[in-house]
Amino acid sequence: MDQSDFNGQWNEYFLEQNRLEGQRAALEAQLSEITTKIEHLQGMLDHLAPLAGITFGMSVVGMGITDAIRVILKESKERLAAQDVRRLLDENGLDLSKYTSPMASIYKVLGRLVDDSHEVEREKEGNNVFFRWKTNEHPQGAEISDDDIPF
Repeated sequence: MDQSDFNGQWNEYFLEQNRLEGQRAALEAQLSEITTKIEHLQGMLDHLAPLAGITFGMSVVGMGITDAIRVILKESKERLAAQDVRRLLDENGLDLSKYTSPMASIYKVLGRLVDDSHEVEREKEGNNVFFRWKTNEHPQGAEISDDDIPF
């Protein structure tokens, strides 16, 4: 084999690589378009369901991760580990594929909801950590002070 044989083989591989990269770009664009359509349809279904008398589990499609975690925790009747939160986000339609490290993002949001906004309580049991939405601090009929009103 001489240099022209290697050059020809290189050109053949180079053209195949370019063809495959173009095909991948087209598929990624198609996937993005389909994902957008699915999210739009899910939103329409979520809004139409109560009017049609259809009830089903919660949907967090189209929400940001923080709002989606809020919904998951508010709707949960029990405390949840971070892994439970992730599973429920997946089951209820949140696309976590755009996050390079979904669990790190979930832990970060849970930490902010506990430490910054105080909406969530953290419970430790041995080596396990659980999260629970704080119950309404002013049950119906409880006295509300001026400090409770934000304006």
